[in-house]
Amino acid sequence: MYGFVDDESRLAIVGDVGRRAVRLGLTDGEGRLRRDTICSYSPGEQSTIAGALAAFGQAHRLPRLPRRCAIAVSGAPVGETIAITNSRWFISRSGLRAMLQAEPLILNDFAANAWALTRPNGAARLRPLEGAAPALDETGTTCLIGIGSGLGVAVIMRDGAGRPHVLPTEAGHCHFMGGCAELAPVLAGLNDGRRPLTAERLLSADGLAALYRWYATQERCAVRGTLPAEIARSAASHGDRAARLAVESFAAALWYFAGNMVLAYGAWNGVVLTGSVTAALHDLLRQPALTQHFMLHGPHRRALATVPRATVELDHGELEGATQALLAH
Repeated sequence: MYGFVDDESRLAIVGDVGRRAVRLGLTDGEGRLRRDTICSYSPGEQSTIAGALAAFGQAHRLPRLPRRCAIAVSGAPVGETIAITNSRWFISRSGLRAMLQAEPLILNDFAANAWALTRPNGAARLRPLEGAAPALDETGTTCLIGIGSGLGVAVIMRDGAGRPHVLPTEAGHCHFMGGCAELAPVLAGLNDGRRPLTAERLLSADGLAALYRWYATQERCAVRGTLPAEIARSAASHGDRAARLAVESFAAALWYFAGNMVLAYGAWNGVVLTGSVTAALHDLLRQPALTQHFMLHGPHRRALATVPRATVELDHGELEGATQALLAH
């Protein structure tokens, strides 16, 4: 049984409201996530966030919910009522405030993943792609890019005193930038003229599948499977030229986008990639013929070549990040 200690305790409830589930967990007296308390609720089980919170409190026999609360949401946490992307769920700030008798901290889910990387001695596992892995505990700026069902971008900054700050962005919804001659025919092929070609339309699981289908049409061959891991396997072991061209174009576009993000945010400390598509293409992302697209032509080309790059695996990144954000605030 977990009891509420007092208003000054670090005991808190943290949550992640995504498209398919709400996950909730408790922190301990030192502000660390207790993974043994994590519960998940589907829309069929709980139709409202308040209902999920109440069920969570009952499951853990809490006399009342902790007043301190941080919730990561899929979408921009702007306004009094926050609609969850591609979901029927929504969050009411005033409703949570009334339920908890305190102001909740609501943050973007990908920003929460960035906060998770700021945890001292955390569980994040960095795998270098080029040179040494980024030093996340050093003063400076790092860019986190996540590629899965969507495209997330967040910026981690450490000031001179070592304090971490996270800048959430909606850079994934920017129009994908032109300027790379090798990608021009592909971008023209994917741009149907009905809606803008955003970075997320290209750099996501759906974007990789669209690339594969486009190349299959050009090569007049069959599509074997459209999941990222299936496309990667087809490219590596089945002699599927369309799949190989698709993953190579995807990786080139990703590095081109990442180079632009470094320049936009001054992320000279490094780039960290995460997400299911990143995991599927990890080995491919190391190929020099593709990483060269990161070094954009211009006055900072040499500086970009020295920027550390790595992938990272995060367990319960949104919940761990919500915990860290709550401690920081």
